[in-house]
Amino acid sequence: MSQRMVVTGGGSGLGRAICRELAERGLQVVAVGRRRDALEGTRSLDPERITTVAADLATAEGRAEVVEALGDGSLAGLVHNAGALEPIGPLAGVRLEDWRQAQAVNVEAPLFLTQGLLDNLQGGRVLHMSSGAAHHGYAGWGSYCTGKAALHMIYQVLREELRDRGIAVGSLRPGVVDTPMQALIREQPPERFPMVQRFLDLHATGQLEDPAEVARFTAWLLLEVEADAFSAEEWSFTEPAHRERWGG
Repeated sequence: MSQRMVVTGGGSGLGRAICRELAERGLQVVAVGRRRDALEGTRSLDPERITTVAADLATAEGRAEVVEALGDGSLAGLVHNAGALEPIGPLAGVRLEDWRQAQAVNVEAPLFLTQGLLDNLQGGRVLHMSSGAAHHGYAGWGSYCTGKAALHMIYQVLREELRDRGIAVGSLRPGVVDTPMQALIREQPPERFPMVQRFLDLHATGQLEDPAEVARFTAWLLLEVEADAFSAEEWSFTEPAHRERWGG
C-alpha cells in the first residue's frame, strides 16, 4: 500500500495539523494550498516527509497542477480539508461572483480533484471535512451551508460509485476547531452573522477543539478504521460514541 497522502488546505489550521500528524506516523505527505509562504511553514515541520504544491484548487488549471505534480504514483489518501467560509451575510444580498467563487472552493475543487486522482487512489481513501453546517441552515452562512450540504451529498454518492474500484470515501465533522477560520467568524458583526456571540463565548471559555487532537482522530480514521466502517457513516470528533471507538 502507498504511504503517500494529500492534504488540501495544508498551509494552516487543521490542515497543517493533519500534515504534521501523518508525517509523524511515517507517511509522505503532500500539502496543497494557495499560499506558498504558509505551505513552507508546514513543510518546515518535517522537510523529509512533507512536500508542497502551491495551486488554486478552485480552478481547473490549479487542479491540473496538483495532478501533474503527483504523477503516476499511488496515493493512500486524499483529505479535502480546504474550504471557504465567505461570503458571510444574508443570502438576499450575496453577489453572484462571490457565490460562484465559494462553490468553486467548497464543491467543485474536492469533486474534480478526486476525479483527477482516481487512478492514483486505487486501494486508497478519500476524506471530506464536513461541518454541522452541512445539515443545518444558519443565518449569514447560506453560502457555506450550501457548499457543505453539497459536499455531503458528493460523499454519499461517491462512496457508492467508487466502492467497486477499491476506493473508500468518508466524511468527518471535526467540530468547532481553533483555527484561523474561527478568528474570522469572531470578527463578524451580528447583522452579518447573528450567531457570532456563541462563537465568541466558545473561544472565551476555552471550548474550541485542539487542532492537534482532531488531527490525531483524523489519522486514526484514515489509517486504522476498516474501510467499510470508514465509509458507512459521517464521523464526528465530538460524538461520544465515535470518540470511544477511537480511544484517544
